[in-house]
Amino acid sequence: MEAFLKYWLRWPSVEHLFQHNAWAWPLCETMHFVGIILLVGIVGMFDLRLLGFARAIPLAPLRRLLPWGVLGFALAAITGLLFVTGIYANVEIPPYTVAMNDGFLQLKLLFMALAGLNLLAFYATGAARDVEHLGAGEDAPPKAKLNAGLSLVFWLLVVYFGRLIPWGSFAPPSALR
Repeated sequence: MEAFLKYWLRWPSVEHLFQHNAWAWPLCETMHFVGIILLVGIVGMFDLRLLGFARAIPLAPLRRLLPWGVLGFALAAITGLLFVTGIYANVEIPPYTVAMNDGFLQLKLLFMALAGLNLLAFYATGAARDVEHLGAGEDAPPKAKLNAGLSLVFWLLVVYFGRLIPWGSFAPPSALR
């Protein structure tokens, strides 16, 4: 399994793209941040409304924005994968080594997984159905509020630990060589 991951995580074509095109890494960073803005901004507004902020806004208009949040997730996920698979071109550390030793990356991925499980719970428990027709001034049920609060916390932790990735890891530097 380790050999498979070492091979799979290192994409020579992505390394080549980053090594031979000075614009590629900054463009990916820009698209990554655009994706995060769409995802966290739109999901955050939706979650805040469920938590009771801006009750004058009916939920339906916010629901129509959710596909843009999905687009944001796709942008962030694709560019994030490019960062990991092309990291060797930037810092000459194999992607497998980074993935296994960078605790901040691992925490970011953990909180992304928890946010996904929370979203699954939002739909599986019926909370999504319960808020489907939430109108202006109406309060969301407690289980929807719990999902919304957890969603905000998880996505903010994804952003927080994502920002720490380029600044190093809590793994000892010798583990990264």
